[in-house]
Amino acid sequence: MAITDHNNAVQARPLPVLPMAALDQLTRLHVETSAANRLVIFLRASVHAASFFMLMGTGVLFWGGTTIGQNFSWAVLVLIGVMALLHSYIRANAAVFDRTPVSEAARNLRVIFFYMGLAWGVGAFLVLPADLPTLPAILFAATPALVLALLLKDARGLAAFLAPASALAVAAAFARSWLHPGLDI
Repeated sequence: MAITDHNNAVQARPLPVLPMAALDQLTRLHVETSAANRLVIFLRASVHAASFFMLMGTGVLFWGGTTIGQNFSWAVLVLIGVMALLHSYIRANAAVFDRTPVSEAARNLRVIFFYMGLAWGVGAFLVLPADLPTLPAILFAATPALVLALLLKDARGLAAFLAPASALAVAAAFARSWLHPGLDI
């Protein structure tokens, strides 16, 4: 014989309805957190970008080069940018505890990438020889763009690098009379 106790039975009660304002605030917080997360990933990529520029700069200096003075000048320009990238990385990690806005640090890092674009583009004038074949010219311009696109995951940071680097590489193709300037561009 089964005994049923109706007093202890779970009674289905409707769940409370959340107000729309709370749902809207939750959506805004999600968007804000996602944007901040993307910026933090961008800021942390600066140390990898610094390593990449050191490796690429070393490779370009070993592979090409004109005079020791021009090579040294370009190496100093690139190293200044590398130091700025590392300084930005250190400040971004220290700012976590300081409550500095991540957007301000990302804006500063984009300025550094603009400088790196200038420094890299000047290398087309200083380091690359005048009788440069097509493949090395394309590698000099395309490799940093491709690697930074994979590392940064930030369109504005990539554009900050690409604009001056591309403009200076195009100017060097015409000013230095490379073998195939149209193809190199």
